[in-house]
Amino acid sequence: MSISINRDSLTHGLDLPNLTGIEIGPLVNPIVTHDMSNVKYVDRASTAELREWYCQDKDINVDDIMEIDYVWGDQSLSEATDGKEQFDYCIASHVIEHIPDLITWLEEISSILKVGGTASFAVPDKRYTFDILRSVTTPAEVIDCYLRKLRRPSFRHIYDHFSNHVDVEINDVWDANFDASQLRPGWSAEQAFAACRDALDNDKYVDSHCSVFTEDSFFELLTTVSALGLLGFRVKRNFPVSRGRFEFFVQLEKIDSKLPPVEKHALFLKSLEQMQSCALSLDFCANVACFPKLYYSTTGMFSETESVELAYETAGSQQNIKFKLPMMDDVSLRFDPCECEAIFEIGDIIYNHAGKDHPVALSSVSAFQDIDDVQKQNSRLLVHTQVGKNDPALLIRV
Repeated sequence: MSISINRDSLTHGLDLPNLTGIEIGPLVNPIVTHDMSNVKYVDRASTAELREWYCQDKDINVDDIMEIDYVWGDQSLSEATDGKEQFDYCIASHVIEHIPDLITWLEEISSILKVGGTASFAVPDKRYTFDILRSVTTPAEVIDCYLRKLRRPSFRHIYDHFSNHVDVEINDVWDANFDASQLRPGWSAEQAFAACRDALDNDKYVDSHCSVFTEDSFFELLTTVSALGLLGFRVKRNFPVSRGRFEFFVQLEKIDSKLPPVEKHALFLKSLEQMQSCALSLDFCANVACFPKLYYSTTGMFSETESVELAYETAGSQQNIKFKLPMMDDVSLRFDPCECEAIFEIGDIIYNHAGKDHPVALSSVSAFQDIDDVQKQNSRLLVHTQVGKNDPALLIRV
């Protein structure tokens, strides 16, 4: 996925020029640059150590590795950053899955954020990555790592990472006929065990995916951690996995640490309910199989970075299609039913925001581009696209 898509989702709603934040693990492609915000860079090693580690990696120009401001290794993040709740945001793109002790990591991020500060993560969904054969991380596993206060991947982490690593193509895994059972790991059991021995015999940090998530399992895991009184955040926003992509984006908001655990958990559950219910659903029927797409924007400018795509696979069938959306106020919606000439119908439209269903009148739907005719027939819209056009779109006012 491109850095621009990461940046738009991870920084959504952040007034970067007027905020101070940290980015964890920027390496050579920071999400937030110094000309965008007052940002400090954090990693588990110094700039010099990172350059030494990556000097044999042909894909990394070590001269492009960012200068690290704070080294977050064996010491806590609070210790590394002078122990102050001073930051407005924390960005971490494809870092969370590498963390041996997820609970402590989140606690330490919370410790340096101001109340109301944002922790924003890009998280790979294992169903679309080389982790596809692995089981999702369980509460028992993260609690075990938390109580042992792991600062390095365990032997279990290393072995599971390498012994189940498979090469996959993103377009293949999104194909309806894809069969993951035919995949075979690229590493043998002996090679995976050798990686564990290397970590033991040479006191070596062996980078691994310590946690494995799907979008649903991630929030189920956070729910358990919150119920245990070990999470200082509520859900602010989630950008779900879009068709053809492999990651979701989560923004968490720091809760006042002075609140009792039961109150913090109640705030988490309320925010989770609001996030999970935010969606637009509509009754849909078309004369062609297609991939309907919904764009969302708070500015009225639509881009691929803010869209959700679904599969409508059976032409002529009446289906209720539901687009999961991030929590946003004053949002504009653009519905692209297909990328070809078509005739389609739209029935009931429901917009759920902040846990409440809002019926959308069909009169709130209008042609945007490449639409020839829109007619209302028996509480439904019948829409004909323009001949020879392949990007028909409607605007939906909610």
